[in-house]
Amino acid sequence: MGFQDDWILRQIEIIARYVANLIFHKNSVSYTFESSEMLSEMDQLHLILCHFIQEGRIGEAEDLLFENMQMTDKYIELATDFYSRLNGLTDAELAAADFSRDEVYDGYVDILTKLGVPVEQFIQ
Repeated sequence: MGFQDDWILRQIEIIARYVANLIFHKNSVSYTFESSEMLSEMDQLHLILCHFIQEGRIGEAEDLLFENMQMTDKYIELATDFYSRLNGLTDAELAAADFSRDEVYDGYVDILTKLGVPVEQFIQ
């Protein structure tokens, strides 16, 4: 991992912590299922996104995430979980999926901006 990739990895982590504190008043965010009884549409989307990540279909997963955008805190939780999972992949895993750390950063900042989360200070 080069210096630039390491810097971007840390920036994504910082943004995720910022979102967790700003919106959820927590130190971190991971997606939690809405109900243990029945899967909601958001729960189903989360499972599909995780499956796509495992299969290396990251571009498709990101497209699906954007296509299903909702102006809700639950969706912000889902998006933050998604980009945190991507950020946890190695550079080799991202490259094998034809994705880069820069794309993870850009996608996360883009989706947060569209959702109205103030992230101007993180835009490079």
